[in-house]
Amino acid sequence: MKTLTIILLLLLIASCAPQQQKELQNIDAHRAKELLDNKEKTGLFVLNVHTPYEGKLEKTDAIIEDWENMAAHTDKLPKDKNTPLLVYCRTGRMSTSATKQLQDLGYTKIYHLNGGMKAWDAAGYTVTDKTFK
Repeated sequence: MKTLTIILLLLLIASCAPQQQKELQNIDAHRAKELLDNKEKTGLFVLNVHTPYEGKLEKTDAIIEDWENMAAHTDKLPKDKNTPLLVYCRTGRMSTSATKQLQDLGYTKIYHLNGGMKAWDAAGYTVTDKTFK
């Protein structure tokens, strides 16, 4: 009986402990621009996951074209899982998958650019090395 009481007490304590909140925000190009403008202040890490390469946003920190296997590229990602990440691709399809994988890897603050580089371009912002129409 004493062992059961201890186990229940430990479970209660564990359930009350603060949990790391895994936050994913789908954002538009204008919000992404705000984040990029404040990149240095916030420590934002910018990740392009589009394959094949068709351009990038200014201030991109890494390009991982193997968007289906993010776990194989942790060496290119921030070590601190609380680092805010801005993830994008050309249209948003590949980056949607990548953001889910990043959450599974433990990243807690992820911004996903809805519509990707196409939405960024349509909003009037520059895509470096743009090859898509």
